[in-house]
Amino acid sequence: MSAIALAARRHRRIGPRAMAIAVGNEIQKGLLAAWGERLQILIELPLFLSFFLLVALVLGRGQQIASGHLQWRFEAGEVSSLIVGFAAYLFIYLQTAKLFWRLLGEIQAGTLEQVYLSPLPAWLVATAGRVLATVLETLFLVAVLYAVVFLIVPFHLVWHVQAAVPMVFIVVGSVGYSLIEGGLVLAWRRVELVHELAQGLMVFFSGALIPLSQLPGWMQDVGRFTPISQGVVGLRAIMIHGQTSFPLGGDGGIVGMVGVSAVYVVIGIAAFGLGEARARRRGSLGRY
Repeated sequence: MSAIALAARRHRRIGPRAMAIAVGNEIQKGLLAAWGERLQILIELPLFLSFFLLVALVLGRGQQIASGHLQWRFEAGEVSSLIVGFAAYLFIYLQTAKLFWRLLGEIQAGTLEQVYLSPLPAWLVATAGRVLATVLETLFLVAVLYAVVFLIVPFHLVWHVQAAVPMVFIVVGSVGYSLIEGGLVLAWRRVELVHELAQGLMVFFSGALIPLSQLPGWMQDVGRFTPISQGVVGLRAIMIHGQTSFPLGGDGGIVGMVGVSAVYVVIGIAAFGLGEARARRRGSLGRY
């Protein structure tokens, strides 16, 4: 981009109506892209379902496995806790993967520079169109997962409107983390290993499979700062233990959920901006 175009873009003012239209356009594009990926979603569904069922059968049964006398049955309490954490992990997995592969695809196709035709900040364009699509995709996957597992072993979840609070923070933290990976993609391109490693560690350290309080001490110390861990603790407190309010501090408290999510968003925006600036200096926004 020329210096004149960049200067004009920086000083372009956008009002609330224009902002709403621009964001709405990005959301529409994201939903159309998600609909185009419906076959991929159907392929993902049995993979996620089989993984969940296998984990539900073996989780917490190390002694039985070691003794060679594993009892192949589901425990309703364990399934309830697992499905709450797994749903949260599904969102961060899908949100990060969609943004990661979308950026790589647009770089390879040479269309990433079109982002800068929008009056919105580049980081907002990158995420705005995919968040709602990812939420809907996650809801669909979790609904099917819930129905299938419930037929196998009836489990109980407490549904309160307060559950929306940790869900929002899970979404916000996930978006912030996805922007960090997006900045790495813009700057260095080939970071698939970092992406896969981070997602693999996230499923254990975030408390998605095993509650944070049951992890070893050092894993708790690390895990409570992952993007979704505080939200998962708060979500389990509502849907498993029937709480109707959140403590101010501690794991799953308001301070923890707000603080962790806000930090990831701030770092994510900064990391995306740094990656973008590096790519612009190298002239590699449109070159794979």
